[in-house]
Amino acid sequence: MKAFLGCDIGRVRQENQDSLRAEAFADGVLALVCDGMGGMQNGSTASKIAVAAAEEYFCANYQTGMPAEEVCDLLRASAADANQKVYRAAVYGDTPSRMGTTLVGIFARNDTACLVNIGDSRAYLLPADGGITQLTTDHTVVQLLYERGEITAEERATHIRRNELVRAVGVSSRVLSDTQTVPLQVGDMLLLCSDGLYGMLTEEQIEQICRSSPAEQVPECCIAQANEAGGRDNISVILLTQCEDDAAEES
Repeated sequence: MKAFLGCDIGRVRQENQDSLRAEAFADGVLALVCDGMGGMQNGSTASKIAVAAAEEYFCANYQTGMPAEEVCDLLRASAADANQKVYRAAVYGDTPSRMGTTLVGIFARNDTACLVNIGDSRAYLLPADGGITQLTTDHTVVQLLYERGEITAEERATHIRRNELVRAVGVSSRVLSDTQTVPLQVGDMLLLCSDGLYGMLTEEQIEQICRSSPAEQVPECCIAQANEAGGRDNISVILLTQCEDDAAEES
């Protein structure tokens, strides 16, 4: 697997509160996106602490060939460690203040992707035979309203409470994360992003960019189109795709 990254402040925000990382391993790639909570102080600090802590914890504990179930457990533990570090920085730092961030992470191998998410940064699967599927569930008020049948799917995008999170890293001493394992086929792609991307572009537009652009240009093209649509938030994108060597190993 190979990762292609892009991050931009957008056209409205005065500060970039997104942070992202990608780390290659012998048998896969770890990718992480964190989006600091704009309505709170120190959102950029929270996202930087979280992405660094999650990466460090995962790298220190991952072993080549680890079963997918154990990888999910490790991703969950990595998110928990990130939560503790952000929370401690908020409570015990030099200038104590409330801070928080989203976190979405994937460890992808040729045939399997293991995911973790907290908040509303997303992971998408783009199967080789077409289409796009949101893998993560947003931890937001509007998602809860939708699941209760109080609003429609279309209303989620414009609802007045669409930016309110019900889970975030660092807001309390403990946080619940979602994990899952997704099987991959040759030619499948994975996309991680902050809400600065999907808040400006439809899933169909995101898919069109991913399938019509060279992989290394996808983050740049996504960011450009999101900015062209208004760029109301910071924009982070990571595309994970199989490289030629991966395909050769599968054959």
